[in-house]
Amino acid sequence: MADSGDYEVGYGRPPKSSRFRKGKSGNPGGRRKRRGPIKIDPLEILDEVFSVQRGGQTKQMSAKEIELRRILKRAVQDKHFLSVAHLLALFDKHACTERPQTSGVVTLPTNSMPHRMASLILEKFRIPPNDWRKRHISWGRKQYEMTMTDHEREYEAGGILP
Repeated sequence: MADSGDYEVGYGRPPKSSRFRKGKSGNPGGRRKRRGPIKIDPLEILDEVFSVQRGGQTKQMSAKEIELRRILKRAVQDKHFLSVAHLLALFDKHACTERPQTSGVVTLPTNSMPHRMASLILEKFRIPPNDWRKRHISWGRKQYEMTMTDHEREYEAGGILP
């Protein structure tokens, strides 16, 4: 069965006259559509509120709170080291831990530091005086000079520590 010339018609070789129909695409399904990035707001998901049964009562809790309680339970009950480390890192990151209170006695790094300046630094940085750096002291000096009273100016001019 020869159609024209050297072309043989047979399996997988349709006649040239009916090989391509007019108006019919060679790939009717087309190429797959590209998928873009998934748009998810993780903060919205973590703020979502769920109903949770605790002690026979139903309470509303956010996903964040549920996850923190789960980590805490695993750290305390199972003594899971990674959970403990994760909790401690979270507490440090969000300043949930308090530094131990001193006996009330503060040894200043220099003898020429006014006590109000030292208290400004202690309030701001919450670190013991042995750990003060130059930047802490210079910040305290600047704050102290900006908020000096007339009495403190007189004392400083006379060389007396207030």
